[in-house]
Amino acid sequence: MSERKLEVKSVETLLNKSGELIKADLALRKEKGEDFNIFSILGMDNNEAKTHSAMLSALLNPIGNHYQNEKFLELFLKEINYDYQKEDLKKVKVQAEHYLGKISKDYLSGGFIDLLISFPSGKAIVIENKIKAGDQPKQMYRYSLYKEKSSSLYYLNLFGGEPSSDSLHTLQDDAYSIITYNNHIIKWLENCLAIVNNGSVIENAIKQYQILLKKITNSMDENLEKQLQEIIINNLEEAKYIFSHYEKATTGIKEKFRVAVREKLSNLLSNYTIELGSKDSSGLYSSIWLYSKGIKNKNIVVGLESFSGKGHNEGRMFIGILDKENEYEAVEESEYRLNSYWPLVRDIKTKIGNSLNLSSTNIIEQMFSNPVYFDAMVGEVANQTIDFVESIQNRYITYR
Repeated sequence: MSERKLEVKSVETLLNKSGELIKADLALRKEKGEDFNIFSILGMDNNEAKTHSAMLSALLNPIGNHYQNEKFLELFLKEINYDYQKEDLKKVKVQAEHYLGKISKDYLSGGFIDLLISFPSGKAIVIENKIKAGDQPKQMYRYSLYKEKSSSLYYLNLFGGEPSSDSLHTLQDDAYSIITYNNHIIKWLENCLAIVNNGSVIENAIKQYQILLKKITNSMDENLEKQLQEIIINNLEEAKYIFSHYEKATTGIKEKFRVAVREKLSNLLSNYTIELGSKDSSGLYSSIWLYSKGIKNKNIVVGLESFSGKGHNEGRMFIGILDKENEYEAVEESEYRLNSYWPLVRDIKTKIGNSLNLSSTNIIEQMFSNPVYFDAMVGEVANQTIDFVESIQNRYITYR
């Protein structure tokens, strides 16, 4: 048998073995009822501020209504290896979304610190919390200036990704630490569960949140995860091969979708020039740009993001006006201001009314295997884009 056939066969064997464990994990989750998760039901899986920062601050607060005093906070500080021995943890203040003022034009001041832990000694922990949203310009650098000589800066994200160079600005690697949901936070929650009363509401709440984190970090049952790791270790070459091709395969489908949406819009919007915003859909802000022909107000550019399932808006797709100079009034209930770059946007929805997010493996699988579904999604995105364009044309666009 040729080396190529052996390679393909061994990869298929690894996929089959790991697939069996994944099926077993899904069955176990179903048996335990873990899919009935209050955060998921409310559509709050990836909401950084209202779900994750809020939940973390509630648990860390020593005077919170979990009534565990400083115990949860102490376990957290141990997990991230923070030296708190000289601090009175009962007097620590914890705040989510600490406001620093309006972001300046040079991005060197202002914004919201996702999680701020203030110690009575004057020291502080500043945590930038990232689930799926992209980094803002000079964001980590800006937050490092808060109590610069007495604060510790952390970058919290799902798997241990690095902040962008744009966010760091001139900040060096030793100026911050990285902590992760799939390691530090899940372990911390496990330690919290060990000290609360069995069957209590607080135990159930922590379990619900822990289940959510395992879902969004693709974590498995502990025993099944150990088995999966053993399979991967025993098939490292095959696992490396699959890993190196995963992004290429999913990006290919996303890019096919982006090109199809552009072609559809080009056929339907004759008074607009439609351009792809980057070379492919692997970029953080993979987009389509719509330039209206013959307009007076040249600053209005309509953008459709993000085909990568990353970037702004926690990866959810949206159509909006890109304009750093002007404000726009939201008229429709579905419209809102995203940030200083995007003063007016509208979320793109699936046919059943859910937010469209191309980080969803279910959506990618259906796009690949079902041409009818693919075409329907292209039409849905194009139609919602046209609805938005027609709406703003009547309000904001003036022609020569």
